[in-house]
Amino acid sequence: MAGVLSTEQVHAAAATGVHHGEIPQRALIRLQLGLKWTLWKRSYRKNVGKIVGTAFGGLYAVFGLVMLVVAFLATTLWTGEGDLFPLILRGLGAVTVLLWFLIPVLAFGLDDTLDPRAFALYPRSAKELQPGLFAAAALSLPSVFTLLAIGIATAFELLWLVLFGEGIVWIVLAVIALIPANVAGFALCLLLPRAWFAHSASRASSRSGRELGGIFGFLAMFVAIYAFSLSMQRIDDLDLDLVLSWLPQLVTVLAWTPLGALFAVPMDLAEGQVLTALLRAVIGAATLTVMWLWWRRSIDLSLTSALSGEASSGTTKVSALVPRGVRPGPFGAVLGKSLRYWRRDTRYLAALGLYPVMIVFFAAMGMMLPETRPMMLGLTIFMVGMSGISISNEIGFDGPAGWVNIVADLPARANLLGRIAAMAVLTVPFAIVVTVVVPLLHGTPELIPMSVMGALGAMLCGWGISAVVSVLLPYPSSPPGTNPMKDKSASTSNAMIAMTVAMGGVLVPLLPAIGVGIWGAVVGSMALTVLAGVLALAAGVVLLLVGVRIAVVRLEARYPDAFWKVRDFL
Repeated sequence: MAGVLSTEQVHAAAATGVHHGEIPQRALIRLQLGLKWTLWKRSYRKNVGKIVGTAFGGLYAVFGLVMLVVAFLATTLWTGEGDLFPLILRGLGAVTVLLWFLIPVLAFGLDDTLDPRAFALYPRSAKELQPGLFAAAALSLPSVFTLLAIGIATAFELLWLVLFGEGIVWIVLAVIALIPANVAGFALCLLLPRAWFAHSASRASSRSGRELGGIFGFLAMFVAIYAFSLSMQRIDDLDLDLVLSWLPQLVTVLAWTPLGALFAVPMDLAEGQVLTALLRAVIGAATLTVMWLWWRRSIDLSLTSALSGEASSGTTKVSALVPRGVRPGPFGAVLGKSLRYWRRDTRYLAALGLYPVMIVFFAAMGMMLPETRPMMLGLTIFMVGMSGISISNEIGFDGPAGWVNIVADLPARANLLGRIAAMAVLTVPFAIVVTVVVPLLHGTPELIPMSVMGALGAMLCGWGISAVVSVLLPYPSSPPGTNPMKDKSASTSNAMIAMTVAMGGVLVPLLPAIGVGIWGAVVGSMALTVLAGVLALAAGVVLLLVGVRIAVVRLEARYPDAFWKVRDFL
């Protein structure tokens, strides 16, 4: 039988050292490193955005290394004291490990290049794959720059030991432990994201749960950025003496955690704290062991789940497609379908989820800086209007499923109005609440009529222009459930043109209302501010009616052409 080795062939192979189906561990590691290198190079092909982003990231990293050298020089040679150096070193070590863990947790668009699930079809266990995967983890720009930073820290630690070390015994012990401790700290940096990626790939939760977790992490990152920006507005009121008094205590606590234990060991020995160094070394070694075993178990689960398929999301509750209170028909069916999309499809949730975060930021900024309140209210109204362009690629989001609408002869008007109505159900109540609450928080209740009407007018403009853009400039989107930070559809030329047209379509019709509103704010005229709201509402109604009319005519005549443009997901 073909493919079956005879006994003679087996003996001959054994005599010559050939083992069919086997590969030495070192050769497997080399193959995995080569695979990682190949995939890394190919990821830059025809990807200008990634090349530019990597270039800027590399420049920032080089600048960071320069600043690190300056900081270490300032705390060793320039001051001539060296008292702050151990504190800074322990703190930076803990922060480095923490960032290596937080980045994969918060930046859900990042995936492990060598996903363990990709090896599921090969007869290799997690124990065999793990060394190669770990070695491949070091083959990346963040790893290289982190290693350079640790090398710089190691050199300055040696310099500090020579200049400020007390006791030859402690200096020798610190030098002996220096490189192993720092290498172990670097290994922990590589191990944490690998273990998290493997755990994320092996989780038995439903796909929707993982996608929602990605969105929440995505939004949490923006919340942290905006919170930092707000805190910088009050940096003058910050009690620096109080912060500096708490900093040593915070660093001491971090050094007793798995984050900072390993990097703190050499300085502990240099200061003669042998017991402290031993305890922290035990904490670091235990952390590495636990992470390694957790990673191996997650790889095993990933290999198994890749062959058995995704976990079921549970029993799906069957409900009527047309919402209650809506007349059954094409409009009701599209409305019900769109409402389900907004609830279940993370592409829709991600498109809308950022607006509340930004609006809260504008409201908080206005409360902290009273002189910016008129501008913050205007930006709030504008962001509410921008939420309307979230449906500017509805045909593209349909993707290959759009053929159902064609063969069912779904009326174009019902198809478009049902989608707009679904978004109105979700966003109009929120818009009204926001445009009432923000003026109250800013102490300008007299601007509520203008704020509410302006926001509704901006939303109507967004829906009207989105109807036109979605039909005239559709573009392929990523598949349903795509991670919001991994969506490549936004990088296409059609997407950039469509977004530019949509944003202009919201802003331009509102220019008269914006001008009247500014005039009213300058002269303090209540009548002019109300007139600005009326003008915005009128502009929105007109643009919605005209936009839907143009889109209906175009979709009825050229729906197959629009479908052809978006028939495949990116």
